[in-house]
Amino acid sequence: MKVALYARVSTDDKVQDPETQLYALRQFCQDADYEVYQEYVDRARARDFAHRKAWQQLQKDARRRKFKVVLVFRLDRAFRSVRECLNCLEDWQERGITFKSLKEDVIDTTTGQGRFMLEVLAAVAELESSMISERVKAGITRVKAQGNSFGRKPLNIPVINVCDALRSHSDIVSAAQELNCSKAYIYKRLGEYGTNPKDVIEGRWQPPEVITEGPASKSKNGAKMGQGFVTAGKRGGGG
Repeated sequence: MKVALYARVSTDDKVQDPETQLYALRQFCQDADYEVYQEYVDRARARDFAHRKAWQQLQKDARRRKFKVVLVFRLDRAFRSVRECLNCLEDWQERGITFKSLKEDVIDTTTGQGRFMLEVLAAVAELESSMISERVKAGITRVKAQGNSFGRKPLNIPVINVCDALRSHSDIVSAAQELNCSKAYIYKRLGEYGTNPKDVIEGRWQPPEVITEGPASKSKNGAKMGQGFVTAGKRGGGG
């Protein structure tokens, strides 16, 4: 069985050496008679997704089904939050890829017990989300009663940036992490143009090139376009 090994150390801690993690991972594979497909190593903080190049490559290889198992030393070497972990593992599960953490051995989707624990984590995350939602609704009710405005500015990531991220990673999970948005937002944003992530990744759809003309934008054929576009060659980051 082909296994991908992932190790990460923070650039903030110069004492850390990824070999400490890799040694334990290699030993486990040897004992379990697993074949190591590739070792992916990052030297970056967990939230510094732009510099986690090895993690991005692992996601691309997972999409191509290059291996059957992803093995890490600890969960926090790979994921920043429970929600991110669940989203990623669900995506891998759809591709027939399982996951194991050496230190948190209950997180092992190669076993029935591990899959059960994953479902428990998902349920806990859903409960947490529900409780947060209730607190937010109570807060909104109070703010409205006081006559104050509330809420964050809606996301309006340029569709060109969405397409760039999808083509760069060939994977919606990684693209969403780079853009700091949800997978649902990407589907919704592309749906406004009658397309979807798969068509963008496989090159069947390209975003229209837009020329900025004051407060309103027009495409090359003169049709007015909504906000969320940038002139080709001057692409900005997502909000």
